[in-house]
Amino acid sequence: MRALSVTVRSLALGLGALGAVVGVTVYGVEGGVLWSLVGYFLGKAIQSTFWTIAGSHPT
Repeated sequence: MRALSVTVRSLALGLGALGAVVGVTVYGVEGGVLWSLVGYFLGKAIQSTFWTIAGSHPT
C-alpha cells in the first residue's frame, strides 16, 4: 500500500510532465504549457478521488 501512496502523491507532477512533453511535441511551446496544466489538474482530480475512496489523506 505504501508504494501506491507514493505513486498517487506524485501523480499530478507526473501527468503534468507527460502532458508537457506531448503538448510540446504535437502543438509547440504554447500547447506544452496548456497540456502540462491539464495533466497536472487531471492528476490532482485522480489524487482527490483516490483519497476520498480510500478514506485517508497523507500529510
